[in-house]
Order: sequence, then C-alpha cells, then structure tokens
Amino acid sequence: MSTARPLRTSASAPRCCQDSSPEKKAKGCKIQNMSREYCKIFAAEAQAAPGFGEVPEILPLYLIYRPANNIPYATLEEDLGKPLQPYCSREWGCAAAPAAAPEAPSSSEVRQKCQTFQHWLYLWTNGSFLVTDLAGVDWKMTDVQIATKLRGYQGLKESCFPALLDQFASSHQCNTFCEMLGLKPLKGPEAAHPQAKAKGSKSPSTGRKGAQLSPQPQRKGPPSPQGTRKNTPSSKTTPQASEALTAQLLGQPPIQDGGLKAQGMR
Repeated sequence: MSTARPLRTSASAPRCCQDSSPEKKAKGCKIQNMSREYCKIFAAEAQAAPGFGEVPEILPLYLIYRPANNIPYATLEEDLGKPLQPYCSREWGCAAAPAAAPEAPSSSEVRQKCQTFQHWLYLWTNGSFLVTDLAGVDWKMTDVQIATKLRGYQGLKESCFPALLDQFASSHQCNTFCEMLGLKPLKGPEAAHPQAKAKGSKSPSTGRKGAQLSPQPQRKGPPSPQGTRKNTPSSKTTPQASEALTAQLLGQPPIQDGGLKAQGMR
C-alpha cells in the first residue's frame, strides 16, 4: 500500500485495544466513516457561506487483514503525529472547554465549528443522530463516537443514547458560526422530537434547499410504464375500425360486412 501521508495501525495506536475483535474494529470503521460522510455534507454547505473559513474533517478509517500477523485484523488511518486534543466530549458537554489550560484562538475556532457541525447534524437528522467525542489535531478529527435515538440505527445496536441527544439539545449554546449558517436554535429537550419530514428535503441552514444529500442516497428509478397508459389510446382496435381507416387513407368508401358476404357467395 502506497500513500503520501504517514499512516498508523491499531496495533501501534494507544487508543485501540490490540485484542479487539474484528466485529468491534469493523463497527469502529463504520461509525467513523459514516460520521465522515455527514461531515463532508456539512463542509460543502458551510464553505458556501461567505466568510465561514475552514471546516473540520473526520479522517477515514480502514479495516485491513494481515493473515501472517498475530493480530490479523487492524485499523489503518492517517498518523496525525501529535496527541489528540478533545474538542467535544460527552463527559463535559459542548458548551465550554475543559478547565485545564487556556487554548489557542485557533483551537477555540475549531471547537466552535465542531459544535456547529453537531448542531447542524442534529437538525439534519431530526434529532435522531449525533457525532460525539470529536478529538484531533488542528482541523483533522478521529476517534469519534455517535449517539442515536433509535436502537439499530444503520445496524449499530450499541450506540443508542437518547438521553445524550436530549442533553445536547438542552445544553448547546449557539455560536457565531451557527448564526452564519442560520441554524435554528435548540430551546430544550422538546426540540428532540420535531415533526417528521422527508430526510434531506430541506437543508437545516435557513433559505438553502438542495437535492438528496444523505450518505445513503435513496434509489430512484424511472416512472412506472403503467402510469403512462392512462392517457394513451388503446392499441386494440376492432376490425371494422381498421377497415374504415384503411378505406379513408385509400380514398375508398368502407365496405360493409354484408357486401363482403355477398362477394364471397358469388
């Protein structure tokens, strides 16, 4: 495998358990890559807003198989080269930074935009999906987790944390970047149960409408041929109508059935 960027595997990464089963590794890849697709949609929309600037990126996570290794299954991702800095964590919420050391202005901007991404995603999925535990280096995020309102969302049965979604709705504080995208403020836990609407029919950003942008696009086929048969004339015609049409094209009067029988008897 050739790549222009340094990579790391789960066997050497401190955040991954070496004895993790292939199922857990596959689940971790699915969570991070699905979150990455949502983040890409958010980035495309945020970059269209004047003056928004850079947007966080969730790194892809790959599952590899090494049959000659003692740990055959491992995950592969870009090596960021520095310890991960937490931006949004489910332990201390997203309203403020941990009270450790003061962060740089650039880190503060990254944190606020991560919160805006969470706000956007919460509205986009009608309060049923949230990316949590955003951590990384600069604008690159990894090791993300998710919370879902319904058990079994995209086959992820262990990620159902409806209380965490309600907590986010009640604790999130909009920032400048939420306002730039025109995101609707979250006023409390009751906002976690909005009226159902077609997914992807309208962007959470005010005044912006677009096509279906879900990471799992719905299949659309051509309209049913039966729908076009209602206004078209039937292809079945009687023999009398066919004879009349032929006679009209040839400039001859139509022949009655009695005349045909009389000619046949002669």
